Amino acid sequence: MIGWARKAAKQVWLGGVRAADRRERRRLGMLDHDLLPALWDAGVDADGQLVLGGCDAVGLAERFGTPLFVVDKARLRKDYTAVLEGFRRHHPSVEVSYSYKTNPLPGVLRTLHDWGAGAEVISHFELWLALRLGVPPEQVIFNGPAKTHEALALAVSRGVRLINVDNLSEIDAIEKLAAQEGRTQRIGVRVVTSVGWSGQFGLGIRQGDAREAFERARRCPHLDPCALHLHLGTGIKNVEVYLRAVREVLEFADELRERAGVAIRFFDLGGGFGIPTVRPFSSTDFRLIANGFPPGLVDPDAAPRIEGYAGRIVELFRQHRSGTGPEAPVLIFEPGRAVTSRSQTLLLRVVAVKAASGGRFNAILDGGKNVAMPPGFEYHEVFPASRMREARHATYDLYGPLCHPGDVVRASLRMPKLAPGDVIAVMDAGAYFVPNQMNFSNPRCGAVMVDRGTAEWIRRHESFEDVVGRDELP
Repeated sequence: MIGWARKAAKQVWLGGVRAADRRERRRLGMLDHDLLPALWDAGVDADGQLVLGGCDAVGLAERFGTPLFVVDKARLRKDYTAVLEGFRRHHPSVEVSYSYKTNPLPGVLRTLHDWGAGAEVISHFELWLALRLGVPPEQVIFNGPAKTHEALALAVSRGVRLINVDNLSEIDAIEKLAAQEGRTQRIGVRVVTSVGWSGQFGLGIRQGDAREAFERARRCPHLDPCALHLHLGTGIKNVEVYLRAVREVLEFADELRERAGVAIRFFDLGGGFGIPTVRPFSSTDFRLIANGFPPGLVDPDAAPRIEGYAGRIVELFRQHRSGTGPEAPVLIFEPGRAVTSRSQTLLLRVVAVKAASGGRFNAILDGGKNVAMPPGFEYHEVFPASRMREARHATYDLYGPLCHPGDVVRASLRMPKLAPGDVIAVMDAGAYFVPNQMNFSNPRCGAVMVDRGTAEWIRRHESFEDVVGRDELP
C-alpha cells in the first residue's frame, strides 16, 4: 500500500511539473523547439547541417576528426567586446582580465590578449602560461587559494600587476620575496562577503580577518596594499547578489581608509556572470532526468545582459565617495564564461545506436565525461548537427565511450533518427570543458578556430604517444 501511494504521488508530481513546463514553453513560444542556433550566431545550410563561423560542422568533423572543439572567432570577439564596452560605457577606467581557468586554450587566450584582455591566473602553470604567451606582467593578476612559493617568487620577480592574497601567511611570504627583489609589490585581499563563495576562499570582512590582513600588509615596507578582490561564484544571474556584495566591499573600503589609512585604488570584482543559454540543474531537473524526462527548459531572457550588471554596479560607485572623477578607482573584472562559453562548440560523432525500453534509443558517442564534464550538472543545448532540418520524433539518451554508467552526455533528448557517423554538437563548450578534460581510456581532443568560412588548428589531438610520453618503465 505504501509503495502504491508513493508511486501515485510521484506520478502526480511529474504531471504537475510537466504541465508547468508546457505552460512555460507556450509563454516563450518554444512548444516545438528548445533553443535555436541563432543564439550562438550559428546557422543551418541548404543540406540541413549546422554551420559554425561559416563552416559546416559535418565538414569540420570529417576534416579534423572528433571529438573536436570549434571556436568561432567572430562570436568570441562579440562576447569579449560586450563585456568590456558594457562596463566602459558607465565607468572611465575598466579592465578585463580573462579567467584562465575557464578555458586555458592558448589559441583562445592569445586571441583575447591581442584584443587587449589581461590575464587572471590562479596557479603556477597559468602564471607561466600567461608570461609564455607574452602577456606583459603589468597585465597579469594572480589569484588563488594555494599559491606555491615558486609561483609567488615568479610573480614578484616579474612584477605582476596585482597579487590578491587569500590567506594571512601569503603576506609575509610576498614581503620577503619583494625585499629580495628590491621592489614594491602591489597586493589586494580577497574578501568574503555575506553572499557568494566562502569555504576555503578569501578572508572574511565580518570576522575581521580581512582588516587584519591590511593592517599587517601596511606595516610591510615592500608591499603596497591597494586592492580589494571579490569573486562570488559562477553562472550568477541575480544582479542583486552582486550589488549586495559590492555595497559591503565599498563600506569596508571606507573603514580601511578611516581606521587603517589604506586607500583602495583597485576594485577587482571578479567574474561569474551568467549567460542566457546555460543554467545549473536544479533538484527538480535531476528528479526529472532520473525518471526518464528531459530537464526543464532554459529561458534565454532570464539572464541579465552585461549592461544590466554594469549600470547598477557602477551606480553604487557613483553614490560612494570614490565617485567617478579623476580620482576614480580602477574597476577590474575577471570574466570567463561570459566571454568564451558561447563561442565554443564540442563536436562528437555517433558510434552506435541501440534500441532501449519504452521505444527509446541509446546513442553511443565518441566523447563523454572525458571531454564534456559540465553537461552533468548544467543545461547545455545539444543539436543533431548532421540533421538539423529533420523532425525530432525519437527520444535518445546520449552516452559517451567510457565503461562507466554515469557517462551520460544528455538524457531524454528528442532527436531525428540517428545513425552511426552522425555528428552531434554540444553548445557552450567554452567554459570548464577544456580544463576538465581527462585521459580516461582516451587521448584528449583537439580544437580549431573558425572565422568566416576558414578553419585552422589551435590544438592538435593528443596521440597515444603523447598520453604515455612522460612515463618511465622499470
